[in-house]
Amino acid sequence: MKTLENRHREQGFVLLVVYMVVVLISILAFVLFARSNAFAQANERNHNKIIAFNMAEAATDFALVKLAADSNYTGTSSYVSMDTGSVRGGFTVTVTTPQDNTSVRIIQTSGFSPSYVTTDRAYQTSSITTYVQLTSNPLFKYAIFAEDSIVLTDNDKFANVDSYDSRNGTYGANGNVSSDADIAVNSTAEEAIELEGTTLVEGDVYVGTGGNPATGIEIGKKAAITGVSSTLSEPAVYAAPSTSLASQGDKDVHGADEYLSAGAYHFSSLSVTSSLILTGSGTTTIYVDGSVNIAGLGIVSLDNKPPSLIIYVLGSDTVKVAGNGAFYGGIYAPNSKVENTGNGGIYGCVVSKTFDQNSNSSLHFDKAMADIPSNQNSNLSVTAWQEQNSLTWGTGN
Repeated sequence: MKTLENRHREQGFVLLVVYMVVVLISILAFVLFARSNAFAQANERNHNKIIAFNMAEAATDFALVKLAADSNYTGTSSYVSMDTGSVRGGFTVTVTTPQDNTSVRIIQTSGFSPSYVTTDRAYQTSSITTYVQLTSNPLFKYAIFAEDSIVLTDNDKFANVDSYDSRNGTYGANGNVSSDADIAVNSTAEEAIELEGTTLVEGDVYVGTGGNPATGIEIGKKAAITGVSSTLSEPAVYAAPSTSLASQGDKDVHGADEYLSAGAYHFSSLSVTSSLILTGSGTTTIYVDGSVNIAGLGIVSLDNKPPSLIIYVLGSDTVKVAGNGAFYGGIYAPNSKVENTGNGGIYGCVVSKTFDQNSNSSLHFDKAMADIPSNQNSNLSVTAWQEQNSLTWGTGN
């Protein structure tokens, strides 16, 4: 028979074995749990990484849309959440313009998941840098554009509508006259463009998309064009202008001449029957709510370069250029009737709803006006794209 001491020894050994087995099982369970937890966290981080990348891509598309509408877009002011019921994340956007190339935009987007907070569980981020070449549609593409109709009647001068380039000097000096004065309407109606008397258009003539130039353009027996008669490939879109400047009321220049320094102005109406003299070499922009009547010696600038003056008509009142002095500038009045009946003529270009030119009037398109960009509907082309992939796993808890 076993002694009591031997029994105690056997029991102690069994207890030790059981204890070691429990310890080993516990260690194994802990290892399995840790491994499972590591796999779960890795899977969660990988899931969030994919979401963060998709957020960065979505932010890039978002920025491209914004830039197409406004070339001055600079990005989001803060984190933009895109949380849904099953997806958590968001993005930020920064758009910069290199000083040495103002036609380029650098879009830097960052996507985040589950949020912008770096200490969030399984936090991940992904960044994309995109280089975009921006080509703004010109504010003025045609010598004359009208939404509905253009009527050009008899003129004592042979060339009613032609072109020149103010960057090469004054009109007519040293042969500074050319045949790039295209005119166009969006209308497809019959006789949407009428050329009467001895009118000559030195350029192409376009009616609206889907129209028929043979019926849409009426050319009198003595009238002529030097270019082609055709249709627009797509409708020309000119958005209504707007301004945040407070109105200074009516501007009525009569009797004595008045002087206006370079800058931006907003008037309820504009009437010039003597001379409004623009001083300084900068651009003068005039916004007008109502009617515009330019008579007398009209508006005169120091250099008489058309890009130095643009008149934006916010409403639909008539614009009249009827003075003996020439008007140098651009008239942007997409909802207004514009009448050019002055003896001095227009040096620049016109955007209007309807355009009528008669008497001794003429229009000389300044090709430098085509370099004035529009901030709307810019053309974008992506030239480079790179993912700045962060591999900082385990940043969060």
